[in-house]
Amino acid sequence: MTRYLAAIDGVSRVLAAVAMVMLAGLVVDMVYEVVSRRLFSTPTLWAYDVAYMLNGIGFLFAAGYTLRHNGHIRIDFLSTRLPGKVQDWINVAVYVFLVFPALAFLLIGAWTEWLEAYVTDELDPASPWKPLLWPLFAGILIGFAALFLQTTAECIRHVRGALGLGPSPLLHRDDEPGDHV
Repeated sequence: MTRYLAAIDGVSRVLAAVAMVMLAGLVVDMVYEVVSRRLFSTPTLWAYDVAYMLNGIGFLFAAGYTLRHNGHIRIDFLSTRLPGKVQDWINVAVYVFLVFPALAFLLIGAWTEWLEAYVTDELDPASPWKPLLWPLFAGILIGFAALFLQTTAECIRHVRGALGLGPSPLLHRDDEPGDHV
């Protein structure tokens, strides 16, 4: 079981590293656009489209890694006063009844949008550059699928923590070996 969880963590690490490269690309894109627009009075047709695509995909690619490291904002001022095992069971319930259904809905939507855009070679109608949309939707689909996998891994870790079979993901821990992105 722990090998599967580690493999999912590895996928999240790889996608987080890709997200960091996308962030660097986003910075280059914006700097190029500003220089082109302000210094040479020649704005690009593509910079905005590249920016929203890199930002959207990068955000989703980093979501699983952020979840693994408890980096998402939590409203847990009440649950932190409860015993650790109760906190783990609360997290399991939230994952099962809220997060998994929401992610399943988003995955189905992402799959549907990607497939339609791929089959029809859909172009962005709001852009003068008119880029193909299926690569964006593919990135969104990959991001949601990876987040679903990482959510599954975290839910399993919470169950294991609640049953005393392993450490709870809520415990503060040092970075694990190979966990630096």
